[in-house]
Amino acid sequence: MEEFMKKFLIISVLIFSLFFFVSCGGDNDKGDTGADTGDTGSDTGDTTSDTGDTGAADTGDTAADTGDTGSETADTAADTGDTGTSDDDITDTDNTDTTDTTDTDTDDTDTGTTEPGECPVINIGAMKLDASFDNYAYYSGSYQPGTGTATMDEIDFEIYSATTTDVYDLTEGYNASYSSCAQCIIVYEDIVYDNEGYVDSVGKYFYPASGTMTVNSFSYDSGSLNITLDNVKLIQVTREYDSETDRFKSEPVPDGSCLIIQNTTINI
Repeated sequence: MEEFMKKFLIISVLIFSLFFFVSCGGDNDKGDTGADTGDTGSDTGDTTSDTGDTGAADTGDTAADTGDTGSETADTAADTGDTGTSDDDITDTDNTDTTDTTDTDTDDTDTGTTEPGECPVINIGAMKLDASFDNYAYYSGSYQPGTGTATMDEIDFEIYSATTTDVYDLTEGYNASYSSCAQCIIVYEDIVYDNEGYVDSVGKYFYPASGTMTVNSFSYDSGSLNITLDNVKLIQVTREYDSETDRFKSEPVPDGSCLIIQNTTINI
């Protein structure tokens, strides 16, 4: 019996040792397997990471391209706006051309040329004092545009007697003729002087047939003169010496030329 128990104990120890050996070897294999599985998990993780990178990069780039396309559309709209502005400029040009084409009213424009029977409008230029005495003052100057030929034209003012600040009719009473006028205007068209400064020849003479002279200020002493001429029409006249008055007299020339001086103020 005792011997049997020894054998049983030995056999039990052997079985227990075998069981322990097998158990330790199995656990180590399972650990290795776990490690291999971990490595596989790590590879899977890397794969997921790569997928993340691809998705983010591609999606972002695509969105940026779309934004660029939108910007190009905005540029196109801006170009369309510029085209609209150009169209407006063309319209304005057309309006100007139309106005110029339809504007055939030449009466409003003084071109310096007139039809037969019309009176050209002249503008008085620079005037100067030539002489001034107790009861006489004489002024001369030029006018534009010139009339007649290219020879010089001249306009003169002659002030006589008790001229004061007042409005004077240039064609009534003593002003009806150049031989008796006190507020006189005389025009010499195509005047030529000799070497000594005397009048050698005149193409035409003009004297007022209508209009007024307003004397704003005047002084025989200083010779200063400020006058306003209003709607003065000058007609062609003769100019001959009158021995009775010791002055020149004027007579209208039938169907002669004429000139117009519109409202203008002269300060000398």
